[in-house]
Amino acid sequence: MNRTTPWFWLIVVAQAAFLLGWAGYHEFVRQNAPVILLKGRPVDPRDLLRGDYMTLGYEINSAPISDTVTRSGVNRPTGGDAWVVLEERDGYHVVAKASSERLSPGAGQVLVCGTFGYNARASGETVRIDYGIERYFVPEGKGSPHFKKVEVEVSVSPAHRLSIKRVLLDGKAYP
Repeated sequence: MNRTTPWFWLIVVAQAAFLLGWAGYHEFVRQNAPVILLKGRPVDPRDLLRGDYMTLGYEINSAPISDTVTRSGVNRPTGGDAWVVLEERDGYHVVAKASSERLSPGAGQVLVCGTFGYNARASGETVRIDYGIERYFVPEGKGSPHFKKVEVEVSVSPAHRLSIKRVLLDGKAYP
């Protein structure tokens, strides 16, 4: 008698519901969250295991030193949370202030959360912050486009995390 217990099916259904709920949440955020525009700086690598992707750098990856970051370095370990307030200037969102402590955005500003980048030491007046949107995977054979300007539309989740919604090369959606 090889009878499947109801617990087995309950676990299978719970796992499927979790995965569908997780995917649904991220798609809901991607479609309905506020969208901001960032100016990017591309680098086009190729990875034999992962395929073509674009490594994107943003002006917001360099944040000015604030009261919780000193000239000798960050007072949080590398990888610690970095809270950044963005505001719109000339059509793009730029860093208004950054801190290792949660900030309060003003009117017309957006609060986002990233992590202090590797070797997050102050260089001059700025510190490196990563947002998890630095890699953009593209269809095979489309990893080295020719363009002059790259812009990235990102959505801001309720948890203040960024996700890429659309990449624009010379004003046109890519790919």
